[in-house]
Amino acid sequence: MEYDKQRFENAEVVLDGNVFRNCSFNDVILVYSGGPVEMADCSIERFSMKFGGDLAQGLFTLYQLFGTEGMLQIIRGFTQPTEGEIQLEI
Repeated sequence: MEYDKQRFENAEVVLDGNVFRNCSFNDVILVYSGGPVEMADCSIERFSMKFGGDLAQGLFTLYQLFGTEGMLQIIRGFTQPTEGEIQLEI
């Protein structure tokens, strides 16, 4: 589904399979299971993430392998990328 100039507030929003353009998200739960999603020119304030499906299982497996600190390094690799390959140092 395509959303344009929509305001999402105090809601659970499924990201998978949707397109969001010029939307705002405030105090929402973003639900993501690993499917395609497109976001352009959106703003997000106060949110939490809920993972499902195979993505949730994969994240849990990484947590079991690397623990909390390892997971934080993985997340930092996506939110604070550096040039070149991301390396996990445990």
